[in-house]
Amino acid sequence: MKLPFGRSARRVSTLAAASIGTVLLLSNPAFASYNDGFAATTANACGSAIFVDYGEGAAGGGNNDDYVQIRDNCSDSHGIRAWAWVTEHTSAGDLTYSLGSKYNGNGVAGADVIWDPFIDGNVRAGDTVKLKVCLVDGSGDTTGSSCGTATHTSVDG
Repeated sequence: MKLPFGRSARRVSTLAAASIGTVLLLSNPAFASYNDGFAATTANACGSAIFVDYGEGAAGGGNNDDYVQIRDNCSDSHGIRAWAWVTEHTSAGDLTYSLGSKYNGNGVAGADVIWDPFIDGNVRAGDTVKLKVCLVDGSGDTTGSSCGTATHTSVDG
């Protein structure tokens, strides 16, 4: 049995489909109103730690919200180490957490290292992220040289 659909029924179903598509589009973090991305670079610009608010993430892992991309920019026989901290601003005061560090020894021709150290995988609106990046001589070097830092307070998480 074929059900008759008039012009008004087609309009309602088209409007419903468009509304659902708009809700899905606007709820996607890739369309956040503010890009909280920022970067810390070494003093000689040979290393960088890039905070990605929303992007491709690790290969094969799909899109991801809030991670650090550690990049070696020079062929100089040094690796790159990045450190991260998050400060939560609460009514009880500021709470700062060290999230550790991650090493990239892949060299300038190698792949960037994708690192997601954030609690629950996300930075919340109002949290402050601090990155430090240094040139290092091997994975055991935790002091580094030519270091640089950058700090950013997230607008929309």
